[in-house]
Amino acid sequence: MEAMNKFDRMDEHEKINNLNKRITDLQIINRVHQKLNGELNKVVKQLQEDLKNKDKEQGRMMKKINKLESKLK
Repeated sequence: MEAMNKFDRMDEHEKINNLNKRITDLQIINRVHQKLNGELNKVVKQLQEDLKNKDKEQGRMMKKINKLESKLK
């Protein structure tokens, strides 16, 4: 086994510190990503609801048009 000098230990300590900083950064990125994902899911649900309501309204309008059309014939 090779004896470690002070510089080798400093290098390992620096590597560990860099890895800990990287972990912290990735955790922050993960939280931001989850927040954005949640917000996007809310927007998607709202758009789906709006689309559903539009389809219902379009169906109602088509019924009215068909009624008026049948009266004109």
